[in-house]
Amino acid sequence: MKLIRIFLIIIFSFIFIINFSFADSSFGDLTEMRDERMRGKENQWVRPHPGPFIWNGIEKEKGVFSWEEVDKYVVYAQEQNQKTIATIWPHANWEQKSCKRKKARSPFGKRFTKYLSKPCSMESYKNFLVKLVDRYDGDGKNDMPGLTKPIKYWQIMNEPEFKMFFKGTEEDFVEIFNFSSKLIKSKQKDSVIVMAGAAGMFPENKKFWKSTLPKIKDHFDIAAIHHITPPDGKCDKEFWVDEFSNLLKSSNITKPIWVTEAMVGKCKVIATYARAFASGAEVIIDVGVNAPGMKMTKGARKKLNKFINEYDGFDSVKLISKNEAEFIYKDGSTKSLDFKKFK
Repeated sequence: MKLIRIFLIIIFSFIFIINFSFADSSFGDLTEMRDERMRGKENQWVRPHPGPFIWNGIEKEKGVFSWEEVDKYVVYAQEQNQKTIATIWPHANWEQKSCKRKKARSPFGKRFTKYLSKPCSMESYKNFLVKLVDRYDGDGKNDMPGLTKPIKYWQIMNEPEFKMFFKGTEEDFVEIFNFSSKLIKSKQKDSVIVMAGAAGMFPENKKFWKSTLPKIKDHFDIAAIHHITPPDGKCDKEFWVDEFSNLLKSSNITKPIWVTEAMVGKCKVIATYARAFASGAEVIIDVGVNAPGMKMTKGARKKLNKFINEYDGFDSVKLISKNEAEFIYKDGSTKSLDFKKFK
């Protein structure tokens, strides 16, 4: 009997450790399977970008579905105990040609869709989206063979205020977003909808989101901001989280904030991460080594990895002074971080 109790304690302890590392990480990476340096870390979040969840890549011809590329990402994430944020791109070349949409210029080149407008037929898009969710929702019906970690986090579109990612009106975006959210929620009750990432808090971004947020606020669970620096490395010391939080409040939105693309630029990596967390960010996704703009130095990346290893798993963060933060954990313990002394 005693041996059985010991065995059960070991098993439950193991499950707890796995669940803790899987669910409680506040860090993640943009991933790209074709680049070994950008496949993400074990036990953390990953956001494939542009990723394989592209209508055009899955249904290249009407009614003909290919899941091979998506399955590769999902299987790898399972093996590495990663949790996936799946970005849905609601565009297919064949479908947009059917109503003579104009071609768009995408930063992702030939491997991406040539059209970025609103679907000609929302019914055709619905058919694709139902099949996508159905394959990875983990309900035991029509699932990917070998699925053990369902996808629950769905980010609908990416930086729609930029024409290089969406060639449509604000009204088009709102329609696609709300339609997608309602459909996903109806098919997967425990799904989590992530807002299409806002591309910073520059005047043009604020204008777009000030108009659209009130129209979509009932259809997402997590608000998302991106921080991409220009070539000169100019950056915001909190990854825009403070300004974004104020924008959300102006629309009476009180939801978790995630930075689903974070580029440090000339900012100090440890201080910027800590300030962003203290300003309300719950998860921060690093853009990785291949993102455009100023690259993170090897020294800064080494510091970031050490910071993750030593401080991840916290419940909240507060600034103690200009150069120091306190990390609070669920068991009540705390860790102090001096930005200047951390090496």
